[in-house]
Amino acid sequence: MWGPLAALLAAMEIHAAGGCPSAAEIERRLGPLLGAGTTAGAADVATIKRDADGTLLVSLDDDAGRPIGDRRFPGAGGCADLADTVAVTLAIWEAQIHPEITLRLDRLTGARAAEPVAAAPPVTVTRPPPAAAPPRRRGTIALGASAFADWQPGSWAPGGRVELAFGWTDSRWRGRAAAVGVGTHTIDLAPGQVSWWRTLLVAGVDGDVARGARWAVVLGAGAAVGVASLSGTGFAVNRTTRSLDAGGEVRARAEWRPGAIRPWVGASLVGWLRRQTLELQGAPTSGALSRTEPMVAAGADIVW
Repeated sequence: MWGPLAALLAAMEIHAAGGCPSAAEIERRLGPLLGAGTTAGAADVATIKRDADGTLLVSLDDDAGRPIGDRRFPGAGGCADLADTVAVTLAIWEAQIHPEITLRLDRLTGARAAEPVAAAPPVTVTRPPPAAAPPRRRGTIALGASAFADWQPGSWAPGGRVELAFGWTDSRWRGRAAAVGVGTHTIDLAPGQVSWWRTLLVAGVDGDVARGARWAVVLGAGAAVGVASLSGTGFAVNRTTRSLDAGGEVRARAEWRPGAIRPWVGASLVGWLRRQTLELQGAPTSGALSRTEPMVAAGADIVW
């Protein structure tokens, strides 16, 4: 008898006000009604009290305070009869919400115990539905292309960019990786000219600093590594050389987001760590590549 009763006490707290019936009387009658399969779980709370008119109120709540069931009984009768009635009611509720419990109403002893079992009205147990699982985060990928103009002192050069971005639909942040090609610039270096162009790779992060239903203002920053190719013309000996450099990029752009295709306009600034100088052998003439490259661009991303 004490095995099922101990398991029940771990799964239910009984609070009885007034002492008729007492919590101890109800607990003694609950033990025989439960099968051996009873296991401890979340502590349901049973409350037994009398109303002003003498009616006995029985209620059962779960461990979070949410109501499971409640019933009202006439207050007439002895404490033992009332304890039997409350025990049967609680046992039925527990069996309905805990499938591992097997009711043993046949273990009620005496004619007095049989009457509440037969007279016990049907009960409706209200167990709140389980909380809905949070929605799964969905990732997004965007493939973009753009054309831009790269400014250097005294000249503009066209360029193109292909970019892959990735992030989450519920986040303002996304990572990106891009391949960039800058067209040919020229630098006068008497008695000839130096032509140069650059390719670079950029990896960075963008974030929406302001956005609405169909637009966003985006700021970003990233690291860059590039190769510049330089060729001389008009000199006694014309040479071509390539130079590797590292730097960083900052950018801002305004996006229109009507759907999967998102056009945008923006500007960026690339800065390089090394100063690359141009020197003419045998002459004091020299020049240098600018360490900063401002760009203005327009493009579009496809998002899925």
